[in-house]
Amino acid sequence: MPSQVGRSIPVINKPTGQSLFCFSLMLPQGYEKALLQFQYDRGQSIFGCDEYAVYSNQEIQVADGVVTKIVDSNLQCKIGGEFGTCLNTPVFLAVWERILADDRPRLHDWTVKVDPDAVFFPARLRAVLVRYKETPRGIYLNNCRFGLHGPLEVFSRNAVDTWGNGREICVVHFNKTCSGPCKWGEDMFIDQCLLKVLNVSRAFEPNLLVEDHCAPPDGWQDC
Repeated sequence: MPSQVGRSIPVINKPTGQSLFCFSLMLPQGYEKALLQFQYDRGQSIFGCDEYAVYSNQEIQVADGVVTKIVDSNLQCKIGGEFGTCLNTPVFLAVWERILADDRPRLHDWTVKVDPDAVFFPARLRAVLVRYKETPRGIYLNNCRFGLHGPLEVFSRNAVDTWGNGREICVVHFNKTCSGPCKWGEDMFIDQCLLKVLNVSRAFEPNLLVEDHCAPPDGWQDC
């Protein structure tokens, strides 16, 4: 700008391959809004990423300058399937519809889905990501030896692009395989879709997640 002639601003050189776009889905009722406010006030969790977004089915002010982006869903899901979990695939298909329409993952190396009640340290994730390189169809990290679990999901830029272009193919494929919607949570759906249908590279990262549904070590809750 003309007012800046003869002046300079600092340039931040970020390490290659570690730019993070992080998002959470927030229920309009319950404890999640307060949790996100707590995280925002301290610059923690998704608010420590290079860019962040919070989604819900209503426009809600989470904090000063942080307003939820609206997704076309009632955010309700049935409980069922082999593991008695929330069958929330349709909910997150709606969330991804909004994410892909906004096109923010294109500007970052990695897209990270974080549950509001997950304890997430972006700096630790960046230290892990330096070991992984992008592939033509993308790469995503498997966070549990039993399969991808939903509290923390990490996808490369190309993986998001492949998912965006092929997610409807997966819906058709698995509806046929399961004779209707598979009784899966969104984490199992996207894992099966990327791995078995869209041929996205999957890397097991044992240091990504510790939780009670993935055989955690003794005393893990007292970390």
